[in-house]
Amino acid sequence: MINYIVIEGSHKNPNEISTLDNNTKKEYGPFINKDEAESLAKSLIQKNIDDFHHRAWVITKN
Repeated sequence: MINYIVIEGSHKNPNEISTLDNNTKKEYGPFINKDEAESLAKSLIQKNIDDFHHRAWVITKN
């Protein structure tokens, strides 16, 4: 079964998940439904729209 998790936080480069500052990392899930995980990620991004370095990512976790 595939599970999805959402990870959010501040990044040095907001286009690269590998630049995530672990001190700001928050993890949500697991979600079984990918659409639900993507909806949460979108909500987190919109909530922090003024912070250029903040991103939320949906990743697969088995």
